[in-house]
Amino acid sequence: MHPTTFEMEKNSASMLLQALSCLLKEEDAQRVDLAHLLHKDMAGGLVACASLGEMMRHELANGGDTASVCKLLGSLDSTLRQTLQLVRDMTEKQFPPVLKAFGLHVALQQLVRNVGENFPGSLVLHISGDEPSFDLASRLNLFRIMQALLKHCVRFANTSWVEVTCRASAEKLEITIDHDGGDSIWKETMAGSELSVIEARCALLGSRMQVMGAGPGGSSRVCLMALPSPQQSAA
Repeated sequence: MHPTTFEMEKNSASMLLQALSCLLKEEDAQRVDLAHLLHKDMAGGLVACASLGEMMRHELANGGDTASVCKLLGSLDSTLRQTLQLVRDMTEKQFPPVLKAFGLHVALQQLVRNVGENFPGSLVLHISGDEPSFDLASRLNLFRIMQALLKHCVRFANTSWVEVTCRASAEKLEITIDHDGGDSIWKETMAGSELSVIEARCALLGSRMQVMGAGPGGSSRVCLMALPSPQQSAA
């Protein structure tokens, strides 16, 4: 029996709701992490800097020797550097600066290096061509899609290698991810929710994604194609 139009619409609405729920959960988790960092680490670092400044003023006002003031100055410098690094790390998590400065290709290279640090297998990236003119929001969306796909592929014990191929032109961006983890990694309990989020991001971008068991040597392959909007192409 073929599904009715009502059943198809109901299933589609259920998938959209699942994707929205996952996105909201992810956003809330990011907000909690950000608030924690701002309150505990960022504010803590700034308070420490203010306290060290007050201590230096007190030493200078009361005839403190050079050695004690230099020691406080060293502590202030160290605390400032730690706080600045925290700002850089927070910025990197929200929007990798490399996306704006150098584009998606360089950001993908950085992503592969970062993901590969905790992956015992082989993770390689091949890039050819110049990427289309995506705006910053689209670049970030594509980066998040790739980030989710790669993290999903490498977290399974039966995945020993992942190969990413990125072919770009002015008209489109085609990305394939081949891996030996098998199709089962897309059928796990968590995979449905993750795929819903990825598919929602693809819809937002106007791109298409396909999971298939048609990679080299019988491996699995994920195909992703993204097209710049007419406004972006004309920019």
